[in-house]
Amino acid sequence: MSRIHRRSAGAWEVILERGRDPRTGRRLRRTFTIRGTKKEAEREAAVQLSAMTRGTYVDPSKETVGQFLERWLRDYVEPSLALRTRLRYRDIVEHDLIPHLGNIPLQNLRPTHVIAAEQALRVGGNRKTGGSLAPATVRKIHNVLHRAMGHAVAWQAISLNPVDAVDRPTIPAATPRTLTAEQARTLLNVLEDHPFGLPLRTALLCGLRLSELLALRWCDVEGSGGRLLILQTLDSRHDGVVRFKATKTHRSARPVSVPPQLLIALHEHRAAQAQQRLVAGALWDDLDLVFATDYGRPLTSGWVRKSFYRLLDDSRLPRLPLHGLRHTMATLMLAAGEHPKVVSERLGHSNPSFTLTVYGHVVPGMHEEASRRLEESLATADLSES
Repeated sequence: MSRIHRRSAGAWEVILERGRDPRTGRRLRRTFTIRGTKKEAEREAAVQLSAMTRGTYVDPSKETVGQFLERWLRDYVEPSLALRTRLRYRDIVEHDLIPHLGNIPLQNLRPTHVIAAEQALRVGGNRKTGGSLAPATVRKIHNVLHRAMGHAVAWQAISLNPVDAVDRPTIPAATPRTLTAEQARTLLNVLEDHPFGLPLRTALLCGLRLSELLALRWCDVEGSGGRLLILQTLDSRHDGVVRFKATKTHRSARPVSVPPQLLIALHEHRAAQAQQRLVAGALWDDLDLVFATDYGRPLTSGWVRKSFYRLLDDSRLPRLPLHGLRHTMATLMLAAGEHPKVVSERLGHSNPSFTLTVYGHVVPGMHEEASRRLEESLATADLSES
């Protein structure tokens, strides 16, 4: 049972009653204040009354940052986000945020606390070595805390988000590691006879993310149109359970044209896979995957990566992450004069300006080529007039 009284304009006192303690006879009561409308106070009263029933109630006025973060994981992250995101958030909360901020009362959390925690993580937050953390990692931790405190504001636990007053950690600009055109040709030749040759060629020539590549289905391959439809990604194989999810944004869901030779190779691969399916029989897991194990299951991302790195080393090609194949495709297309909008759509970026921000190192060459073409067109015009 709950009772709500107006204390002042926009402030409501909530009293939660759960009868009497069977041992002492004392009334079981909890009281706290909610700022906002009466409807919001009623909604919070219902949430807290349910928590009392489950035995998970925490007095909002005494809740610590750590207690709130655990509640946030339970009530928002677990039911709302994809598995990999849930695992990453829980890892950051439990190992980075709670050790540095967990004992601070939520109501007392200030920007200075956040700044001090991020500085400590930046200097000695590496769990393996005790050394410094990369700026990108510190930014991820910052983003998780900011999102959690945003929900603390929305849930009326605090009035202001203290992370709003803290600048996001900066990440030094870095040029994506790519292969040159000559190195890419060498790689394509080597991939002809490699066990993972076809998926790696597809990653290079179509610019797919690894999660998109491993989730590609035959129903997404348009043979007549020569296109791949990128509609889903491999979320996780956690606990042996295969999970797929829709692409991150509507822009990421996109058609990608396939070079003719690669399309022929995909058709040949489908025929070979049909024979594998017959050999596997009842053990075949029919997920309709283009790139799969001998039993139809998704390829393991770590397995593909390790094979790729070994291949680069054996071929004496520069070491780059597998995502570098996607960067290579974009860089070579832009350098060849392809319109940024076409490249952006092929990559599934939100807009061409983002593509040019990532691949800004290619832009100077594009400008020089454009100037040369302008000069040639004007010279041709002069000749025709004379």
